[in-house]
Amino acid sequence: MIEIKSVTKKYGDFTAIEDINLTVEDCSVLGLAGFNGCGKTTLLNVCAGIFKAEEGAVYLDGADVFDNDVERQNLFYVSDELWFPVGATIKSAAKYYSTYYPQFDFKMLESLCDLFSLDMKKPIRGFSKGMTRQAGLVIAFAAKPKYLLIDETFDGLDPHKKELLRKLILEYINETEASVIVSSHDLGEISGVCDHIAIIKGKKLIFNSPIEDISNTFRKVTLTFKESPPENLFTNLNIKNLKIMSKTAVFTLHGNIDEELEKVNSLGAEKVETQLLTLEEVFSEETEAQSDNEKIKRIFK
Repeated sequence: MIEIKSVTKKYGDFTAIEDINLTVEDCSVLGLAGFNGCGKTTLLNVCAGIFKAEEGAVYLDGADVFDNDVERQNLFYVSDELWFPVGATIKSAAKYYSTYYPQFDFKMLESLCDLFSLDMKKPIRGFSKGMTRQAGLVIAFAAKPKYLLIDETFDGLDPHKKELLRKLILEYINETEASVIVSSHDLGEISGVCDHIAIIKGKKLIFNSPIEDISNTFRKVTLTFKESPPENLFTNLNIKNLKIMSKTAVFTLHGNIDEELEKVNSLGAEKVETQLLTLEEVFSEETEAQSDNEKIKRIFK
């Protein structure tokens, strides 16, 4: 289990992440989402024990990960910017990593390279961006870590390789009961592999929920009235992005959906329509990305 407790990380006077609390259970995948620059990579660096938090800490099964070589032998971090020495091959890089990860499995590495059609003996510096990414991933899985962190998980991979990686992650946790964190600025890419979603915006955690609970937390609601409703009619509702267009009101309802829908049904609308939100729509709502559409329209007016 990975426990992120009240983590704040600063670079000088700049606060990159603030008071982050998350838990990743065994045999579980946490999807960490947010726009580029929101603090995802900083948080993963703290989780990997590379950075020390100014406040709070990250624990692996109860042990502080920072400056803890014993626990970090059970953790592998695939960063967004992979680096390999000049002339390194997958085979030579694997030999290096095997000195740090005693459980390193070379037979698994061969099978993984075959799966991704990678030549273990060719210099990695000659690989494409996607192939270099795959090289880091096959080494990570062959190290057989109990804790696996992958930053910008599907970056540079073609659709077929993305699907391979999703299946590989799910099979890996089923076999090892590992705790996994995958990050991306694209929630749609990681949604198919996660059982829990967390969203960071402006250095803070703004959303944290099991995927199975999201349908009980959000609804898109469309109300039709006999005449145009006043905006103050909706003040007692827990809503976002209210739009009133003539006799129709559209908004996103969140919180305790059953209680909120009771309030909605008491507003006197002639027609009430509700719709579940996709994960991508939840991301858009929580990060207020939809407001960008209005900004774009104003630019050309």
